[in-house]
This record gives sequence, C-alpha cells and structure tokens, in this order.
Amino acid sequence: MSSNTIHRMWALVAVVVLAVGTWAVVGAYRGDFKDTVTVRVAAQRAGLALDPGAMVKRNGVRIGEVDSVEIADRGATITLAIDADAAAHIPSNTAVRIRSSTVFGGKTVDVLDPAVRADDAVVDGAQISADSVSVEVNTVFETLTGLFDAVEPEKLNEVLGALAHALNGRGAALGVALDDLDTVLDTLTSRLPQIETIAESGAATARIYADAADDLISTLGHLTTTAETITDATPQIDDLLAGVLGLADRGDAVLAPNSDEIVKAAVLFEPTASLLEEYSPMLTCFIKGVDVARGEAEKVSGGNGATMLLNSTILMGTEPYAYPKHLPKVAATGGPRCGELPRVDLSQVPTPYVVADTGANPFAESTGGPALVPQSILEFMLGGSGR
Repeated sequence: MSSNTIHRMWALVAVVVLAVGTWAVVGAYRGDFKDTVTVRVAAQRAGLALDPGAMVKRNGVRIGEVDSVEIADRGATITLAIDADAAAHIPSNTAVRIRSSTVFGGKTVDVLDPAVRADDAVVDGAQISADSVSVEVNTVFETLTGLFDAVEPEKLNEVLGALAHALNGRGAALGVALDDLDTVLDTLTSRLPQIETIAESGAATARIYADAADDLISTLGHLTTTAETITDATPQIDDLLAGVLGLADRGDAVLAPNSDEIVKAAVLFEPTASLLEEYSPMLTCFIKGVDVARGEAEKVSGGNGATMLLNSTILMGTEPYAYPKHLPKVAATGGPRCGELPRVDLSQVPTPYVVADTGANPFAESTGGPALVPQSILEFMLGGSGR
C-alpha cells in the first residue's frame, strides 16, 4: 500500500471523527441526548412570537422547550419537551401561562404551581391547560387597524373633539358623578339577591303576559272602539261633567254644614241597617208572596185589571188592649223565617206560624176555623163588646 493511500485513509478517518464530534456537540447543546417528557398544552390561542424552541420555565428556571405549535379553528395545541428530572417534580394538575418578557420579545411558557398539589406528577403524553396567553402589541395594532378600517378617521376625530370640548372644565363635576355612580353601584351590589328575586318574579309575570298576549291584543282592539266612541261623545261628556261639577258644588253647600248631623244619623242607623240586613231574605220572600196573593185575589174577586168585585161584611175585632197583658216587648229571637212563602198550597192552610216573644199573640184565642158564639149578635145589637 502506497504512502498516498495511507494518507487518504487517515484524512477520511479525521473527517468522520470531526463530523461525529460536531454532531455530538450540537446535539448536546440542543439537548437531543437528554431524557424528556412530552406534555401537550391546550390553549384558546398561542399568540404571536411563540415558535418551536421557545423556553419552558418553572420558577424562572429553564426546564425544557417548545417542540411544536399546531393552530386549529378552536384553539392551539402546544407540545412541550420537558426534562424528565424536572417533570418528576411537576404535579399533574399544573397549568401553564404563555407570556412575553418584553413588549416586542418572543414568548415563553411558564409552568405554574397549583394552590393544592396533586400527589402524582405529569407523565409522558399528559395534557394540561393554558391559564392565560398575553396579548402582543402586534395583535393590538391589528385590532386597531381593523377598527380604523370600519370607522372613518375624520368622523372619529370630530366625535373625540366634541367630547373633549364637552368635558373641558368639567373634571370636578365628572369626578363627583363618578363617586355618586360608585355609591349607587355599591348599593345595587348589596341588593343583588333581592334584584335577582325580583327578576325571577318578573320572568314568571312576563310568561303569564306572553301566554295572554292574544287576549290582551283583542282587548286593546275593543278598547280602540271604546276610545272612538268616547271621542265622538266628547261634547256630551263635557256637558255631563259640567253638570256633575255643579251638582257637587250644590251638594257640598248642603252637606258641609250638616256633616256632623249626617255622621250621627249614620251611626244611629247602623243597628237598624244591621237588622234589615239580617232579615233581608225574609223581606224578599214576603214581597214575592204578597205579589202571588195579589194575583190570586184578583181571580177570586173577579178583577180584570180595571175593576174588582168584592163581597164585604162586618167582622168583630179582637179584644181591646188590656194593661199589662198587651204591653209590647222587644225580645223576639229566631232570625228570619219565610215559612211557606212565596207560594202556599191550599193543603197547607192554615199555615204554621211562629209566635215571637213580643208581648202579644193575635192568634191566642183562635181555633183555626169558624166557631159559633151564642148571643154574639144580641150582645152586639144591645151595645155589648162582642168578640
């Protein structure tokens, strides 16, 4: 083997050794030879400036890096590669926060320790949630750009100028208004349970009105007709109101001087009114019975609505008033009683009656039918008292 061939072989070995050494140094720098745990983070968004290779920190110490960022319609999935030694001390119920150390700088992922730590640690393939994602200046500028595209700057300038002119010199009044508003809000906050109860009751009432909406609309339609009628009758209503006012003036002139006497009369009439109220059913059936008797009496007497035929005779009266036998008493009890009224059949004649404790009984000596009294005619003709 020639010396040139040997030299070429040694040169090739040196190149291979140099390449392997470079790869090892780079891999060691990148952490390719470290034992890592893969953790996936579910976030509503990843934000800008979060790229693979971004640092993952816990308590300010780097414990891994972002392996990949996948953006979807409903959020983002961020894959973290965390050192196995550090992962062994991270509880499974931990969360992360994606933030930027400066306004324009790249983002990092901070692992947050929960208030109550779980007993187990995160494992390879675990999924945790993002507590918050900071908003970048780029996002703010993008939002403002969209806003300025929708709002015409010259009109916005006019509005802001008018607002500045309106508020100029009114800072003290605005401060007082804000203080008053704060007081009102504090009062409302303390009454939120009552307001919630009222709102729930209002919801129930609203449902009732919603169910009755058709009937209410129909009623309003009828009220429209009534309103039109009242409008057409406005002159007559004016005359009526004028007459009522005049009557009220005259009534006041009469009643005002006699108000005390009217009150006394009302107080004195109260027992009588109470008694009439108690006996009102009996009065009604009595009047109905009298009306029935009137109709039947017209038939018996030959009445035709204009004339009546009567056969009359003289009847002896009851015995004269005697003292103290016939002294009146106010001791009747028993309440209202209609008996057989308003219509009495012939089979019920003579009808039963109630003798009240009034000190007199007009039927005390009645036998319930006709009776022959000897010598009654002679006594009457000779001036006797008779019966």
